[in-house]
Amino acid sequence: MSDSDEFGCTPPELRAAASAAAQNLLPIKSKGRYECTYQKFLDWCHKNKVAKCSENVLLAYFKEIVHKRSLWSVYSMLKSCIILKQNIDISKFSKLILYIKRQTQQHQPKKSAVLEDAHIAKCIAKAPDSTFLMMKAALVFGISGMCRRGELCNMKPSDLEFKTDIIVVTVPETKTNTPRTFVVSHPQWIDIIKKYNSLRKTNDSRFFLTYHNGKCTKSPVGINTIGKIPSRIAEYLHLLHPEHFTGHCFRRSAATAMANHGQGLIAIKQLGGWKSSAVAETYIQDSLQNKIDLSRKVIPEQDCLPSTSSTPVTSLGFTAASAVEHEIINAQETSTPISIKNCSNCTINFNIGVFNNYSNPPPSSTN
Repeated sequence: MSDSDEFGCTPPELRAAASAAAQNLLPIKSKGRYECTYQKFLDWCHKNKVAKCSENVLLAYFKEIVHKRSLWSVYSMLKSCIILKQNIDISKFSKLILYIKRQTQQHQPKKSAVLEDAHIAKCIAKAPDSTFLMMKAALVFGISGMCRRGELCNMKPSDLEFKTDIIVVTVPETKTNTPRTFVVSHPQWIDIIKKYNSLRKTNDSRFFLTYHNGKCTKSPVGINTIGKIPSRIAEYLHLLHPEHFTGHCFRRSAATAMANHGQGLIAIKQLGGWKSSAVAETYIQDSLQNKIDLSRKVIPEQDCLPSTSSTPVTSLGFTAASAVEHEIINAQETSTPISIKNCSNCTINFNIGVFNNYSNPPPSSTN
């Protein structure tokens, strides 16, 4: 049955209901972008006297915009709009998909720069509260909860729960429509949030209010101002290219920090609210610590033993190897249990046997 036959067999009241339902199939938050992208395509078709959408038409259109816009983004929005408006499924256009893949192979997407642990600690400790208190509070939430700028902008006082030694924060509205919760547990970070919260004017709609000269106003902070906070912090820290620290900086910095601290993708996805491991990996900056750990895993075990020239020094002032030797000798002389402390990344081999020159054997144990 053709589409026209099916349309004719459908009662008028059901056709109206189906049409109303179809109007709500586009994402609510980005519906305007979808319709704008579709309208640009229609204008191009009208300019080129195109009567009907086809694979060749779309190939010509994407060839024209290849250096102007993100092809996969345009494809995704057009796919939804064209199937709704014209009932044509462009996901079956294999040549179009292959063309987009080939054109995007060499494309390197721009990503926000990352704040390192030392940068965050310096900003929290050194930046003056008279100017940076609101930005420091946004930094705390952005790093602790891997928050997007929109999530920080829409944060409400009711989303915060102050407990004895932690702050529990709920993010009800996320990009994936999946609420998530995170905790602020660092004492210094908690003090910053409490200090800023005590200065806030009465405004139950937004948590972040405009802050100037040590005082808060009743005006909420906009999403663009939130997005510029990482750049402002980078300028204060005198980092290179502060303009590269965009609104996604907090989210990428938190993901990278977790990777550097040895956390796996499961923990990173849980905090960031991702379902896809591939998407989560794109937020992790190349981690030097991860590369070091991986390099150690491919080295043969016998080559991993600490050398006499570059063995780590313990807090006692001698090498880890000599520390182990000292403990073993001491245990032999005093017949006490061996206790090895302050050693890491070392291999210990125990040879259990009969000591030929052991003149004073240890007394037999009794129960």
